[in-house]
Amino acid sequence: MKEMGIAPGNRIHIVDCTLREGAQAPGVAFSAEATLDIARALDDAGVGTIEVGHPCASAVEFERVSRIASAGLRATILAHARAAQRDIEAVARAGAAAVGIFVGVNTLSQAVRLRRGEAEILSMIDDSVRFARRLGLAVRLTIEDASRTEFDSLRRAYTVALEAGADRICFADSVGIMTPGAVTRRVGELRATFADAALEVHFHDDRGLAMANALAAVAAGATHVSSSVHGIGERCGVTDTAGLAANLAYEGIDTGMRLAAVASLSRLVSERTACVPDARRPVTGRHAFSHTSRLHVLAVERDRSAYEWIDPAQLGFATGEQLV
Repeated sequence: MKEMGIAPGNRIHIVDCTLREGAQAPGVAFSAEATLDIARALDDAGVGTIEVGHPCASAVEFERVSRIASAGLRATILAHARAAQRDIEAVARAGAAAVGIFVGVNTLSQAVRLRRGEAEILSMIDDSVRFARRLGLAVRLTIEDASRTEFDSLRRAYTVALEAGADRICFADSVGIMTPGAVTRRVGELRATFADAALEVHFHDDRGLAMANALAAVAAGATHVSSSVHGIGERCGVTDTAGLAANLAYEGIDTGMRLAAVASLSRLVSERTACVPDARRPVTGRHAFSHTSRLHVLAVERDRSAYEWIDPAQLGFATGEQLV
C-alpha cells in the first residue's frame, strides 16, 4: 500500500467523462433521461466534475447538456467545444459552468485535423479561452494527441492558454500509446514548467495501460484525472472511474468520491448502455471477487483479505454477491 510517492490525504479530482467520452463508444447513445439519471448518480457518488457532450454538435447534445446544467447538481458541469466561438457560445447557452476546449498542435493536427500552422492554432487558443472567460465560463484547455506532440509545442500552447485565463490544462493521450515511464517523465516536465497550474490527464486504453498511466500521472503531480465508468469511450475506452477510485482509495488518496457508490454506478451504466464490464474487469467484473479453488474459498471464509486486495463491501457489493 501507499507506494505511489504521493502523500496520503492529497486530493486528486476525478473528472468523470462517461456522458461525453462514453457517448462516443460504439453502440452507445444516451437519451436525455439516461443522461440525467447517470449524472445524478455520479453527483450522489461525490464526483466533483461531470463532463457531458458537445452542445454545438446537435439539438440532442444541446438538450443533454441543458438538462444536466439545470438539474441543481453539486458537481461542476463541463461541456466540450472546439476552439471556436460558435461552440463556446453553445456551451454557455446550454447552461454549463465550464467548457473543455480541445485542440491539437502537433504536425499531424496541423496537416490533417485543423489544416493550420502552429502560430494560427496558438492564436485560436488565445481567442477561444479569452472569449469563454468573457462569457463567465471556467476553462479547461486540452491538447489533443499531446503524447505525440513535441514538448516545446505543448509548452507554448499551455502557456498561451494559462495567460489567456484558462483554469486548468489537460494532457490527452488520445491514441493510448504511452507507458507509465513515459508518463512519469512527461507529467514531471509539465509539473516543473507549470508548477502552479491545475493539470488534468486523459488516457486512452488502446495498449491496455490507461489505469497504470493514470496512477503514474498522479504520482508525478497530476491534480485531475479524466475517466469513465467501465472505461467506456472511443475504441478501447479510457481509464475506468470505478477502478481509479478504488486504487486511489487503496493508496490513501482522497478523491471526494463515495467508494460505496461504485456498485450502483456500475449497475446503472450497464443498464443504460448495454456495456457490461468484462467478467475479469478489476473491481466491477463478476469474477473480481469470485473464488473457486477450495484453498482460496476456505481462506476467504476465515478472512477475506487472504485473497482480496480490497473488501467488496467497501465498493457497495453485498458479501458473496454476484457482480454485474
